[in-house]
Amino acid sequence: MNPIEDIVNQFKEVRLEADLKALPEDIRGALPYIRQAMDLVTRIFLKQQNEHLPEHYDAVMKGDDELRKRFYDLFKGPWNQLTDFKSEYPDMNNRSAGCAFYPESWANAKIRKTVENMSGPEKEAAMDNYTVLRDEDGALEAIPYHVYYAEELGEIFDLLEKAADMVEHEGLSSYLINKAEALVSGTYRESDAEWVRLTDSPIDLVIGPYEVYADALLGVKATYESMLMVVDREKGDALKEIESNLDKLAAVFPVPAGSKAAVGGMAPIVVVDQIYSGGEAAQGVMAAAFNLPNDAWVRGHVGWKQVMLHNVMKAKFTIGTKEIAKKVMHGGEHVDFGPMFTFVLLHEISHGLGPAYRADGRETAKCIGSSYVAIEETKADTGALYLILKLGGQYGIGKYDSAVMLKTYLAGLFRSMRFGVHEAHGKSNVIQFNWLKEHGVISKDGDRFAIKADDIEKVAEELLVKVCTIEAAASEEEAEEFLREYGTPGEDILLALEGLRDIPTDIKPVFPEF
Repeated sequence: MNPIEDIVNQFKEVRLEADLKALPEDIRGALPYIRQAMDLVTRIFLKQQNEHLPEHYDAVMKGDDELRKRFYDLFKGPWNQLTDFKSEYPDMNNRSAGCAFYPESWANAKIRKTVENMSGPEKEAAMDNYTVLRDEDGALEAIPYHVYYAEELGEIFDLLEKAADMVEHEGLSSYLINKAEALVSGTYRESDAEWVRLTDSPIDLVIGPYEVYADALLGVKATYESMLMVVDREKGDALKEIESNLDKLAAVFPVPAGSKAAVGGMAPIVVVDQIYSGGEAAQGVMAAAFNLPNDAWVRGHVGWKQVMLHNVMKAKFTIGTKEIAKKVMHGGEHVDFGPMFTFVLLHEISHGLGPAYRADGRETAKCIGSSYVAIEETKADTGALYLILKLGGQYGIGKYDSAVMLKTYLAGLFRSMRFGVHEAHGKSNVIQFNWLKEHGVISKDGDRFAIKADDIEKVAEELLVKVCTIEAAASEEEAEEFLREYGTPGEDILLALEGLRDIPTDIKPVFPEF
């Protein structure tokens, strides 16, 4: 088989269902405008990866190479997300560590050193999540996103305004307008806070610059993404007890070294079915859930929202987790969607718990460089496992058979590692596996793994304290050393992953038409 075809076929097409007919007619009428705005978000994301990518992408998609078109549609460019964004095409270089956030002509070391030597407002602008850096007469100039991408953002503004004019739901209409204004002004906090408070709308929309996964240089620049979802209120209502007991979960979460948490006034849990995506959210591996906004001020003063993508999560479990479990561990047929759903939910909640600010007031996300994302994902995963083990049966958290829970968890580690062991989520799963193996929880037994659950709560707590301490007090060098020690996959991991090649890596969504 053609190697490109082999890569593309690792993503199994799955039709994602959602009840669009149940939506009010005015909202159904607004959906096409929102979808057009989301396509422009993808346009900005292409430019964020490489300045010349939008034109190149168009040329490929208008060409005759159907396989290349499929690859580009899946990965939003020539770079394979599963191999740390290496190019699969000889006419294109690998994706730059700093994408297009930094001057193309500057060496990475020069960029790091220049920013490190800055101070005051100049350094603040350079390290801002929402600026690109460009060479201005031999110096670095920080240009705000809303200025740099003004053309596309202006079009997005017009489309969201049209959608808002059609929508009768007052809260949703207000959010669409305020989000449009935020995108063209670069002032995101008000609309992010409004989104957290918007809990009674039939649809949910995330649109803007959020995650910093793509910035492997300084680890601070956010990429544009968008997700459009239909809210399942019945499933969401079933999780209200967890939502109302967030303080109890926060109380058992470590906040070491004088650091401070950013637990705000609310943390609604919303269960949805996804119906469209754009930007980074439409690239390769799909999210099963998310927790936004990332702004520590909003999280501390207002709160955050956990969004569970039920139709996506169920599809991933069916084609991936269940089949992986049978191959990697003894008794792997005994896994269940319930523990997976709860684990993913508590993963998102755990992103909002633990250290947000260091003792000196600095945001933890900006203190350990590009290591932060893998450390934070380890914190969220380990926090979820620890909360289930310690609080299962309390505060709305399900009480599961420990063997079923741990087998579902281990299968999930391997599912995520298949997305790339050097990618932040995959690396975090390698860290967890290696930690559990070192502490005797996981062992190799013949051609599969066995789990010994006796000390799992204590072992999980120790890892959680370790990564929270790194966020709260470690230097960049200390964080990097931890990743080197625990984030490197051993032969046992690599062999197990090799044995999963006949199982789809992830889904390729076929969204409903509207």
